Amino acid sequence: MQKAESSDNELLHIIRASAGSGKTHRLTGDYIRLLFSAGNNYKHILAVTFTNKATDEMKSRILSELYNLSAGKDSGFLKMLISEFHLTEEVVRLRAFSILKTILHDYSAFSITTIDKFFQQVMRAFTRELGLIGGYKIEVDNSYYLPEIIDNMIFDLDKPENKGLTAWLLDFMQSKIREDKSWVIKKEIRTLAKELFKETYKTLSEEEFSVIQDKNALEAYKKNLIRIMQQFKNELKSIGEDGVDCMTRAGLTFSDYKGGSKSTFSHFAKWANGDMKEPTDTFLKLEDSVTNWYTKTSKQISAIEGSYHDGLNDCVKRAISLFDKQMVFYNSAESVLNYYFTLGILSDIEQRMDAYKKENNIQFLSDTTELLNKIIADSDTPFVYEKIGTRIQHYMIDEFQDTSDMQWANFKPLLLESLANNNFNMIVGDVKQSIYRFRNSNWKLLEEQIAKEFSNEQLIEESLDTNWRSDANIINFNNALFRIGSEIMQNDYNNALVDNNVGELNVFSDKIKNAYRGVRQQVKPNKLNNEGKVEISFLDTSDSDNKWEDQVLERLPQQIESLQDQGFALKDIAIIVRKNDEAIKIAETLLKYKDAHPDSTYRYDIISNEALVIGNAQSVRSIISLLRHFQNPADETKKMIALTEFFKFHKHATPTEAIKDFQEINLADLPQEMVGQIESISHLPLYEMVEAYFSLSANALEQKENAYVQSFLDIVLKFSTDSSADINDFLDWWDEKGYKKTLFSPDNQDAIRLLTIHKSKGLGFGVVIMPFVNWELDHKSSQTNIIWCKPTVAPFNELPIVPIKYSPKLSKTIFSKEYLEEKLYTYIDNLNLLYVAFTRPKHQLKVFAPQPKQNKDGSIKINTVGDLLWETIASKNIPLEDEISLNNYFNDSTSVESNHPTLSSITPDAITSTSTTSAVSTLNNTNIVALFSLGNNAKKEIKEEVQEETNPYIISKWQSIPFSNRLKLRLNAADFFADSGQRSYGTMMHEIVSTINTLEDIELAVDKKVLNGEIGKEMKEEIINILNDSLSISDAKDWYSGNYTVLNETKLLHPKFGFSQPDRVMINDNQVIVVDYKFGEVEESQYIRQVQRYTKTIKEMGFDNVSGYIFYVRAGKIIEV
Repeated sequence: MQKAESSDNELLHIIRASAGSGKTHRLTGDYIRLLFSAGNNYKHILAVTFTNKATDEMKSRILSELYNLSAGKDSGFLKMLISEFHLTEEVVRLRAFSILKTILHDYSAFSITTIDKFFQQVMRAFTRELGLIGGYKIEVDNSYYLPEIIDNMIFDLDKPENKGLTAWLLDFMQSKIREDKSWVIKKEIRTLAKELFKETYKTLSEEEFSVIQDKNALEAYKKNLIRIMQQFKNELKSIGEDGVDCMTRAGLTFSDYKGGSKSTFSHFAKWANGDMKEPTDTFLKLEDSVTNWYTKTSKQISAIEGSYHDGLNDCVKRAISLFDKQMVFYNSAESVLNYYFTLGILSDIEQRMDAYKKENNIQFLSDTTELLNKIIADSDTPFVYEKIGTRIQHYMIDEFQDTSDMQWANFKPLLLESLANNNFNMIVGDVKQSIYRFRNSNWKLLEEQIAKEFSNEQLIEESLDTNWRSDANIINFNNALFRIGSEIMQNDYNNALVDNNVGELNVFSDKIKNAYRGVRQQVKPNKLNNEGKVEISFLDTSDSDNKWEDQVLERLPQQIESLQDQGFALKDIAIIVRKNDEAIKIAETLLKYKDAHPDSTYRYDIISNEALVIGNAQSVRSIISLLRHFQNPADETKKMIALTEFFKFHKHATPTEAIKDFQEINLADLPQEMVGQIESISHLPLYEMVEAYFSLSANALEQKENAYVQSFLDIVLKFSTDSSADINDFLDWWDEKGYKKTLFSPDNQDAIRLLTIHKSKGLGFGVVIMPFVNWELDHKSSQTNIIWCKPTVAPFNELPIVPIKYSPKLSKTIFSKEYLEEKLYTYIDNLNLLYVAFTRPKHQLKVFAPQPKQNKDGSIKINTVGDLLWETIASKNIPLEDEISLNNYFNDSTSVESNHPTLSSITPDAITSTSTTSAVSTLNNTNIVALFSLGNNAKKEIKEEVQEETNPYIISKWQSIPFSNRLKLRLNAADFFADSGQRSYGTMMHEIVSTINTLEDIELAVDKKVLNGEIGKEMKEEIINILNDSLSISDAKDWYSGNYTVLNETKLLHPKFGFSQPDRVMINDNQVIVVDYKFGEVEESQYIRQVQRYTKTIKEMGFDNVSGYIFYVRAGKIIEV
């Protein structure tokens, strides 16, 4: 085969690809070019991206293009291949057929994968060399085990060795009280523990870790900082007392000085009383300038001048000097002490987590990157890559702006090796679409780092500057908006730079503008310049009884009707939001509107993986409240909630009606016909309990609830199989994470897409509606955002790293650079979110935002993206050449200077072209105070589509069968025909042993199973023999001898843990033995903790001699707990 003759092939290609610029097309083309450049080259190319969906799309695109080439169909790559390889069309198509056939027959070597999966493959290949135990389990969710680990940490606080940890947790509680947050901190600790997964923490050296895990070192560090603060307070108090003394000797009080009762000399009295108030600008002008101490009309001039010379001026100087030289250290010490205790808490959690992972042979997905990173450190040719380097020659990294520092450190040796062998490599990314910094991504790698780490001779950069997705008006709008908006944000940010640090921080003064310097895109060839529509409505915020968000929700149905009138199918429409709770509000609004208008000719169907929350279904709320009641039947509140939710579910009652039933009818319990059945299911294992409840409730289930019920059953089954069948554990998990679970929504439906900005990335839609464009540009002050700082100033640098709560107060500490850097990147994060959202539409963009609040001088403080949007559109900036003037399309009825028509003169057609009466009526009574409108609502051309022949045997993923009509093959709730035969066997055997007291009871128990049809007669003798052999082993034989009082499946009630149910409790004199049966072969630590909970409960009942055992029946193994 011929090799491409371009010298560019031996370079690292950096492709900067803005939204809609055809990066997937470019990646596909270069991949196919490499396939043609050498035989079986697909084995030597690694293409990585960051999501499974993107991986699947790229694979499909490459295979589709190879198919088009081989089948004689049109392909955009045909001319390129003919030209580059000097081949005829016939040869290109024949070679494409050969390549396609080879790949399909060796698909596992077709290496297009996610970056995490690639690192996993590396680790799996070198398990022994990396010191890992084979067969380890990968957990994708880092936080999955955190609740259990934190529970165990709190459970162990009474141990003497945890005295320091207890003190740190008390400090944590006090900090939350100071922030007006709950002192019940279990959830707060879980949030804090996620800091362990930040790369700033992970990349600490072993030496640095040893320092921050040294409790004595932490305590000494704390005392040192307290000393700094106390010295400052003492000195300031002394200055205050001396100042008050000077005034007293002169026969004056602070109100005798200039300013009267508001005199700046009041500082001295405040300082003397322990107040830490900083000197005002007026106070700073007092030094050596007695004329600023009084007015010309003052009657105390002589006394004031006397106090000036009698030492008060010296007090002024001392105060100014103290604040000038020492306040930064005081503020820094205070900032560290506010959160330093988290080091101790995190250190303890990390040690427990490492022990848990080792005990259960678990690796977190994030561990892969970290482990490889530590191994390749300081090595140019790490051994784990030696084999890979000989196999893979070309690397193509997509979405590079989402790469983390550690991921890049792992990849860089491979790229350097490839480049050294003159191979083609490619990196594709866009700083403007970097929205995953919370997952450790670092867009600076693309923007700055690559240029530093590779020579100019190794790099070739290219920008894809044509937008192939959107219509011209949308492209032109975004070009102007983000060019001007980034400049406004940069200016606003620069105002925050601290004056005395400008020299050090001026590197930040153009970062935002530089990130958006390549924002300008060209309209694709042959595209009309007047196509597309952008409409931004700013809503009235003056009426507190009619919130702007409610106004938007009220308008949404009419917007959707209007778009249907214009010819858009529902699948062409996307509603994009910033947060999941916004998606939920929209889903509920549209579902309610749909139910209220059953005769409407319009459709309001939605699909969403964010909004259709399983826990919001009434059927699920009912079973969750019932489980809480089972957890603690003595709790009257939980009982009332369970009954109320039951009435809402079974009677379809409103909340008011359900409460009325409970109160007026005086129903203290469930309906009589249900009491016995509910009582019977309360003794079942978790999954069978839930399934039985829904079976009892079959007549109450509405069809729309079926999908929720079936999804909830899947959740319970997975939890029971993977974790525990204990109600307490399930409810803890549900409250922490499960309540967020949503219905899976397949993409192949004609329905409106409702999704978050993060989920919309990489997608395109005919119309995008953004209902709530008003998220904060900076971190919210009410949220705890920790930044990890590495102090360089003594004595703060005695710790290598310290956690600091993000706050504007940090601008006056030694951490001002870290604060301003975090502020900068947060600004860019939130501007990038707006960019990603605004570049999704193909034909129309509809936006709703609140009218910004104005200052007294008419200016606007930019706090949110809504404020930025207004300022950018209203800007009178002179547009660049070929750039539209946004202000020309903006009608602001609030501006006195506006030369545009007032909003009252705008007709409904100027706002929307809807033909429905309801929509026109709504817009005539508009609360829109300002409107940006570019382009027209041109009707979307509806092309007749050829109906493909459908397969009548393909069933949609959304097929839902009413619960009462499902075929039930399992008998008496024995899970005999479940997916897992192992689980079915275990359940059946468990039920048998839970009914026997002695070995003589085995045959009768098995006979009952045979009579019930759960066991075939031919299996009877075999099962009897198995159980006789298993229960007769030497360590267990005495338990079934008849020497004990036996309690099988008996519930225990603990005031803290609620109900628990050990399999077997045996009592003899004052001895109690607790046994939990396990019929699987896997030993898990959670089983030990479960039995420990049983024994703890029994001991607290007054039994002294209590022992607990786990009996692995099939293995014949007994473990004492």
